[in-house]
Amino acid sequence: MKFMSIKQISVLGGGSWGTILSNLSCKQGIETLLWMRDKNIAQEINTKKENNKYLPGYKLQENLKATTDIEDISNSDLIIFCIPSDSFRDVVVKSKEFIKPNAYLVSATKGVEPEGFKLMSQVLVEELNKELATGVLSGPNLANEISKGQLTGTVIASNYEKLNSDFTDIFSTDSFRVYTNTDPFGVELGGALKNIYAIACGMADGLNAGENTVGMIMTRGLAEMSRFAVKLGSDPMTFLGLSGVGDLITTCASPLSRNHQIGKLIGRGSSVEEAKKITGQTAEGIKTLKVVWEESRKQKVEMPIVEALYKIIFEEEPLGNSMEKVLGTLNVGKDPFAVQKELINKFANEATKK
Repeated sequence: MKFMSIKQISVLGGGSWGTILSNLSCKQGIETLLWMRDKNIAQEINTKKENNKYLPGYKLQENLKATTDIEDISNSDLIIFCIPSDSFRDVVVKSKEFIKPNAYLVSATKGVEPEGFKLMSQVLVEELNKELATGVLSGPNLANEISKGQLTGTVIASNYEKLNSDFTDIFSTDSFRVYTNTDPFGVELGGALKNIYAIACGMADGLNAGENTVGMIMTRGLAEMSRFAVKLGSDPMTFLGLSGVGDLITTCASPLSRNHQIGKLIGRGSSVEEAKKITGQTAEGIKTLKVVWEESRKQKVEMPIVEALYKIIFEEEPLGNSMEKVLGTLNVGKDPFAVQKELINKFANEATKK
């Protein structure tokens, strides 16, 4: 077996994404633990090989073991964190004493911690050990489609080449294709930011605004994401890849996206709290919106859609039937991709000199 160094994998988080990843690991014949807090779901997985709360009808592998005891991860060579961002740090701290010194750590959570604007991989490094091999997993990955065996791609991003290669060897299949990247910050940032624009596209859908409007939101949203990323020191070219524009398109356009669903409900007149109750799952975009709005003002980055959504969701500005409220004060006449063009020209000039 080509990944002999990985003998046991633990996935923390019993939602749809954690369930999918643990099941994919089991299909490769690797001993896999799925940790969660809910004892009822753990029992259902262990006895019926199903997780009907999050993935009804999806049959799980016989060798998948669910547990509610965090100490069970102590022999794991790879630990994947699929925990909502607002409880991510608590789980990391709780698991700290049971993590092997040489274990790979991968964050598959698309969110931002408010205090200090920290991404989840930064929380891992801060709470555990700066020398540990860490990475992030992100991409256009709707769990429901993956559960049906539909073709999808994802990105594993790490500065540790061995982590990238081992993860790819384990999880790549004909229908689940893993690509590598060495810009973990950019990959993770893109995965968090696109959820905001999925809410806006959902609102457009709820207001029957039309495909032209959705296309404009996605394009201008990508420009906002890129400007913000550059200000924070990320490579904007990362946003033109699978974990950037790929994830943005999927999340904004698909009715399966939780953030899109919440936006659509708000567009149809539901309050934010009502929309959360109806969807029944965590939508990271609401939490990310508040954090990004605060940070964009601090960094003086122009983000009109973020500004508009913040007023609607957190200041309860009436949406009415106007999509203009969602789009905010978009500047016309400006090139939204000036940053990317500048970098492409720079790379082209350097290549010519060589």
